Amino acid sequence: MATPTTTSGLQLSAEQIGYLAAGPGRAAETALARLLDAGLVRVSRDGHVSAVHQNNHGAATRLEARVLTHVRMPVRFDEVVKTAAWSTEMQSLHQQLREQGLTQNPRRRLPTWWVFLVVGGVLTVLGIGTPEFLIGAAAFLLFAVWVRGRDPVTRAGKAAVRPVAATDRVLAVALYGFRGKVAGQNVGDLFDLSQSVVKMVQLKRRKSSSDGGGSGSAAACGSCGSGCGSSSSSSGGSSCGGGGCGGGGGGD
Repeated sequence: MATPTTTSGLQLSAEQIGYLAAGPGRAAETALARLLDAGLVRVSRDGHVSAVHQNNHGAATRLEARVLTHVRMPVRFDEVVKTAAWSTEMQSLHQQLREQGLTQNPRRRLPTWWVFLVVGGVLTVLGIGTPEFLIGAAAFLLFAVWVRGRDPVTRAGKAAVRPVAATDRVLAVALYGFRGKVAGQNVGDLFDLSQSVVKMVQLKRRKSSSDGGGSGSAAACGSCGSGCGSSSSSSGGSSCGGGGCGGGGGGD
């Protein structure tokens, strides 16, 4: 699978795209999708994943190697995603994105953040006639910006993943999850997976920054592992299998 290149010239792996799209759970699904695509794992009718080889043969990333190690004996589909989302390999992936300026620490939004904005605006108007008010206006406006919160994915991160298209079935998982749809087709169908199997990966409500910076696939950055992730490219919902970072996750 070719590595997508963003409009800024930045090359992102499918796992990184999945993380930026919807958090660590989605990145975990993407790693599993790549292994399925390469014929390195198989999924039984009852939803258990097992490795074709017992020596991590064919793993292209540390996260894929972690998954292959985990499924040397059959493991439930959702548990594979959950374990990968909470892994140290996922934390390493998040760190890579952070070093590239694509993710950041989310900041919880206070529900009353707009009150400070309004007060700052009023003081700004009053400052037209009484300059002393401008000091208070600046303080309230700056505080409003702070308590408004911050998403776990930076503007650069959102811009990087926005133009990526589902040109193959692994990228389809990265962008939409096993439970999502692309061009009207269930993504799971691309891998000949039944809906009973892909629905093992639970959907979780996507949180906004007011809830704590997003949730996700594994809760998006804040519920599946450590990390981040929320983006307009994901088609709703998020899944996890566990915990994570900050934006969305798993299969949508």
